[in-house]
Amino acid sequence: MRALTLPTPRDTVTSRPRIRCDASTSSNDAPRRVGRIKSIETFPLKGARGVSIEQTTVHIGTSVPRDREFALLRSENEERWGSDDVEASAGRILRTGEKKDEGHHSNKHLFHQLITDPSLAKYRGIAIGSRGLAIECAQSGEVLVRCEDYDEDASGRRAIETFFASRLETARAEAPPTLTRAEGHSFTNVGGRPKEHVLHINTVPSVRAVYDACTKSAPEGMRETLDEFAMRFRPNIVVEDESGRLRAFDEFEWCNRNVRIGSKCVLRVNEPTIRCPSTRVRYEDSETDVARPDVDIRTDFPDLRASIFGRDAIELASKGSYLGLYAVAIVPGSIEVGDDVYVL
Repeated sequence: MRALTLPTPRDTVTSRPRIRCDASTSSNDAPRRVGRIKSIETFPLKGARGVSIEQTTVHIGTSVPRDREFALLRSENEERWGSDDVEASAGRILRTGEKKDEGHHSNKHLFHQLITDPSLAKYRGIAIGSRGLAIECAQSGEVLVRCEDYDEDASGRRAIETFFASRLETARAEAPPTLTRAEGHSFTNVGGRPKEHVLHINTVPSVRAVYDACTKSAPEGMRETLDEFAMRFRPNIVVEDESGRLRAFDEFEWCNRNVRIGSKCVLRVNEPTIRCPSTRVRYEDSETDVARPDVDIRTDFPDLRASIFGRDAIELASKGSYLGLYAVAIVPGSIEVGDDVYVL
């Protein structure tokens, strides 16, 4: 049975800073430049490596094009969640859970992901055509398998499923995963239904601070580079500040605020991003590391505070380890590497 079908969207720190999120700041304040876009990335296959983008257009309620368009549904979940009505099935999977904040569905366990299958980091998913997917070796750049069109190329779908069945830690050749795609949906950890897509934002100073804290005890010769470590967090947008004024975790002050990228695109920052065990995977060798950002951040930075969906700021360590932001597009516009970023 075919399961779940998403088209191209239309249309080093020495102290532990106490972070606040001042949600009371007036929207009449002049826009404040906080940096510029260093990189934009989309991740067509959930769990696999992504593809860099120089420029794109973001529409209301969408993310960057083709982000998490495909996922590998675990074979044991096919009977319950697989359906010929792929959009309805995806909608159930991505529906906000009872008593959860908007977009939080807690169903990522239904799919193969880095937490369970670190070998996914060896591969890059590349969106091709309007509904296709190619799998590339991240090290060599060789295309290993491809599906030209999810709707029409059944043999290509099976080829990708068979490929991963023999390569992922928790997959089995006799029960391969199901390549999943659903019109208008993306298989993100937060959001993913039509008009409910989010963008994940990181800043260079925060990633550098976490890198220094998490890798300080790494054995000689085993320390990743900062760029390698940064890949663990899989952001869509990375913000840097060449002036040096943007400090580690300053972005938590953007919670419950609007952020403009370039001249038009405006995002609403809803919450900081809680980190999960997938961040333990080292990208250069696809091995689980001694560095555990999902644990270490709350230990090394216990005083971080931020607002979540407009509520009063809390001490984040009481809930988990946080790095980055989730935001939704509320005004459409083009975004490009090098664009200035303003807090409104």
